[in-house]
Amino acid sequence: MRIIKRSWLKKMPVRTLLLACALVPAPCALPLCAAGDQALGAMEDEMNRSITRLKMDDLAAPYYVSYYLVDSTTTALSASFGAVINEDTYATRRLAADVRIGSRAFDNTNYAGSDFYEYKPFSDSIPTEENYDALRFSIWSLTDQAYKSALETYSRKKAYMEKKNLREVYGDLSEEKPETLIAERPAAAAFDARKWKETVRRLSAVFKKFPRIQNSDVELTRSARVVRFVNSEGSRYRIYRDNFNLDISAAVQTREGLKVNDSIQFNYASPASAPGYEALAARTEEFAKRMSYLVESSTAEVYLGPVLFEGQAAAEFFNQLFVENISFTRAPWADDEERRKYYVESGALADKFNMRVMAPFLSVYDDPARTEAAGSELIGSYEIDDEGVRPGKLELVKNGKLVNFYMSRAPVRQFKASNGHGRRRYDEFASARPGNVFIVSERTASNEELKKKLLATAKEIGLDYAIIVRRMAGGGSKRTEDLLAKPVLVYEVSVKDGSEELLSGMEFEDAGFRALRDIMLTSDDLYVHNFYQPGPLLYRRSSVPAAIVAPSILVREMELQRSRQKPDRQPYLPHPYFGHQGDAK
Repeated sequence: MRIIKRSWLKKMPVRTLLLACALVPAPCALPLCAAGDQALGAMEDEMNRSITRLKMDDLAAPYYVSYYLVDSTTTALSASFGAVINEDTYATRRLAADVRIGSRAFDNTNYAGSDFYEYKPFSDSIPTEENYDALRFSIWSLTDQAYKSALETYSRKKAYMEKKNLREVYGDLSEEKPETLIAERPAAAAFDARKWKETVRRLSAVFKKFPRIQNSDVELTRSARVVRFVNSEGSRYRIYRDNFNLDISAAVQTREGLKVNDSIQFNYASPASAPGYEALAARTEEFAKRMSYLVESSTAEVYLGPVLFEGQAAAEFFNQLFVENISFTRAPWADDEERRKYYVESGALADKFNMRVMAPFLSVYDDPARTEAAGSELIGSYEIDDEGVRPGKLELVKNGKLVNFYMSRAPVRQFKASNGHGRRRYDEFASARPGNVFIVSERTASNEELKKKLLATAKEIGLDYAIIVRRMAGGGSKRTEDLLAKPVLVYEVSVKDGSEELLSGMEFEDAGFRALRDIMLTSDDLYVHNFYQPGPLLYRRSSVPAAIVAPSILVREMELQRSRQKPDRQPYLPHPYFGHQGDAK
């Protein structure tokens, strides 16, 4: 029996009440009306009507319908050189509709056709007001568009399959247990916009101390979201997400004219987790000093030998070589194979299932239930994925062997079911992506011993120096043909005395998956890397929060060479702020 609060009934228009009673089956799976959530109620009601009554003439009716709704209140602040350049707060409500015809074995999805730019769900902005009638109308209108498109796409996909004579088809939607998660609204997180505006402005002013930095920016984004989902299988959720991100970026130019861009990101699950100004200013100043050193850094030479990846660089090494390549394992069909270039060709390690992909003393697992590790918060945590599937602890690599990879509800040859890693935004289809990744090593040493091993290995092969990489650019910055992005902080370490010298203008040459198997030793401490993993479409790379917990690693052999980037002329005039001081740098 459906329970409705009297207080809500009094506020509800008569027409709305009659419509809800007429269209919602009893008993209701959830006391949505009792919860006072008109948006969720409207989604549930229109979904029930669509799955039971939506049909065009003698054409196929939907076998599956789902709605994904995101309410977002966002504050964006940015500043440069001590002045605020942007301040904006806005609220949006965006709905995506998924209407499928055919069957789980073969439907209208996972097919991009002739235009990857149109490979996306039907989505639109809908009213932000809690008005049941307006919400219901918007949902109905979007459903109608999605259904008509589904009929057309199904026909074209079927013709494509017949034309290509495809026989190995794995299905389009896995069968999963219905799940329900209706979270209560948490207490409003404290966010003092005025205070953070001043913090962003003051952090940007830190760069006034560093004349060698040509450009710098500080950007803050805080988004409080409510995400709702219902599908015709009986799954539904309402969850609350609060993200706080601070991005501090800078650019310098080396003596040779090479431009170097880098940034440090502070990613937290809420504003309450962020440190105060003094701590942020100290990190900003440390970053600015490091960037300034690059201006006078040594010229890089070709190098082939052992490489030590520390901290953030080790985490990005695992992200770019391993995590990205067990994500996005299902690529859509396309009429023009050339257009597949718009889709990231990831999932490359899926073909290595049950084969050794890492050193035998390494294991990897993903656990979205974890919220903390090594004393740091993990932003990749979630209780239910965006397709309504609950995740569990997922073993990915066992003693170097790949035993699993990320799965959404789109089946592949090796796996027919989701493992709760279907993640998305409103304007993209769910794809298989990470939550919280843990790298576990059975062969560890202290950081001091790790450096000694690096130098000993270099000496064995007759090298005068070895290489340490302490920062790498994120995966979103690399070229599509590369597996690893450029290293940003590279140090030449003398075999003779262990002294270090900063290098610039280096990039990896022919970096491949073998580097994962060539890991010799790891540190006994862990680095927590909170980041945002971009999606599979190159032209629309929305990101989801994720985390990697990894040790520093020593790789037996990698090749680095001078950057192919062309040098640029230095500015003809000095920075105006520093120029009047007679400093032309």
